[in-house]
Amino acid sequence: MKKITGIFSSDEIKKMKPLMFLAAVCIIALIAISIIPTGKESKEESKVVSNNKTSEEPTEKEKKDLEAKLTEILSKISGAGDVDVLITFDSSEEIVPAYNSNTTTETTKEQDSSGGERTTTSSTENKTMITSDDKDPVVLKTSEAKVKGVIVVASGAEDSTVKQLLYDAVQTSLQVSGHQVEIYPK
Repeated sequence: MKKITGIFSSDEIKKMKPLMFLAAVCIIALIAISIIPTGKESKEESKVVSNNKTSEEPTEKEKKDLEAKLTEILSKISGAGDVDVLITFDSSEEIVPAYNSNTTTETTKEQDSSGGERTTTSSTENKTMITSDDKDPVVLKTSEAKVKGVIVVASGAEDSTVKQLLYDAVQTSLQVSGHQVEIYPK
């Protein structure tokens, strides 16, 4: 305190004590807030993680469900017999969120004393994701996962008519090209 009293008068020190106390309380409160996690934040973080996980790659359950549905439908084709299906995916489901965007363009023209001219253009874009009341992003579009290829193994595929029916059914149901579908007999 002797160094402080040499720089400040005793009246100034009396005025500074409440301010120093208030500053210490604020620092302690900021440290406590940053250390103690709230349940709401961790819940939102887990939502973000789960949303990113689903958009990265179709889940194994979704793959198996699609294969099971296709197997069920193909096995109902007359003469198909016992059917097994394998579907491979090239890309995952894509979710396109809505954004508010603001673009600012600024052009500056300068002339020097010798008649030379210089034009500078700068552009900035600010994007903000639009969220609903419960903090979920507003989705503009969702694209399904892209099918890379389909293999069908059927006991009735030895018959060319049944093979063609299976081939057409797979193309129609999954909206894939012919080169992505292979049909084999069991």
